[in-house]
Amino acid sequence: MRLRRSLTVVVAPLLVVALAVGAGSLASGRAPDARSSLAQALDALPRDTIVAGFTDWSSVRSRLGVGSASSAAGRASIEDAGSLRDLTTRSVLGGIVEDMHDAYGWSAADLDWEAYGRATAGAAMVARVSGRVSLDDVEDRLAELGYTRRDGVWSIGAENGASLTPELASTLAHVAVDRDRRLVVATDRAGYAADVLATIHGDAPSALSDRPLADVAEALAGSDSAVVQGRAFGCRATSLTDADPTLRAQADAAVARAGSLTSPAFTGRGLVDGRRAQTIRFVSAFGSPSEAARQLAVRSALTTGPFIGRTGRVEDTLDLLDATADGTVTTLRFAVDPEKAAYMSGEGPLLFAGCPLGAATG
Repeated sequence: MRLRRSLTVVVAPLLVVALAVGAGSLASGRAPDARSSLAQALDALPRDTIVAGFTDWSSVRSRLGVGSASSAAGRASIEDAGSLRDLTTRSVLGGIVEDMHDAYGWSAADLDWEAYGRATAGAAMVARVSGRVSLDDVEDRLAELGYTRRDGVWSIGAENGASLTPELASTLAHVAVDRDRRLVVATDRAGYAADVLATIHGDAPSALSDRPLADVAEALAGSDSAVVQGRAFGCRATSLTDADPTLRAQADAAVARAGSLTSPAFTGRGLVDGRRAQTIRFVSAFGSPSEAARQLAVRSALTTGPFIGRTGRVEDTLDLLDATADGTVTTLRFAVDPEKAAYMSGEGPLLFAGCPLGAATG
């Protein structure tokens, strides 16, 4: 049975007071930060971030009913049940919980939230560690594992990383700790850690200084898991460009019936795990309110019928609850059954969340 559908257009500009606070707005010192966890996380990533994943670990633990996850059973539940419910897909730590606990003494089970971003200059994981973890112990364990510290960054080479699994050694190759904000930063190269720390300290602009990204993030606030993608990445992720001619013809016909697609500047999706059901939001930021209003109508029309590029019909796994345009941002919110489908990888054909079929995806 189809759930309630509504189509709402709000052309007033988005209110982004909580997000558009500019570079370095991560809470200074120990002052509380009233913004959403997603906003705090994205504000720790550099301005040129082009794709970012987010996991609200505090909420995930609560959703799964595992409390502090201080036991081995609790950590296993996070790793297994979290994956089955698509809650940990965007995490780089969610699949190595027990290995991290054994090696480092802390893991995703001890985090408030985690963000992982890729930019032209490098890749970074930033995580806020809960108050029950001693940051002294975090750094002491790094030293015990064979990490060496230079200019505030702990690094481990192949010769000292034999005690770690290859995934741990790769994911946590270079680590820095910001004690004031209780953040742990891990990067793919030592030099990029300095860029991330400069962003955290307010000496360089953050991802939230990109207005389309900030607008998408605001629409995704409250998500247990989220991903935001810049134009090329978002277009590539949902593209049917490489589909066979039959599927391409079906897609062309469906879009022709609905209208014409334009490419968003930024896209995102966010999952909320309710007690009985999940909801997922697909969000896109366009160039103007009028373009957003037009695209809302087009994209809403593509949320039913054959799921081109996948199996069955769209409504077999995604049941549209509401569709709204707020300023330049459109949001399609669906009910989703995690036992039938998972969408937080950010990959796979999705006409209603995609770009023009011939759009560049490089």
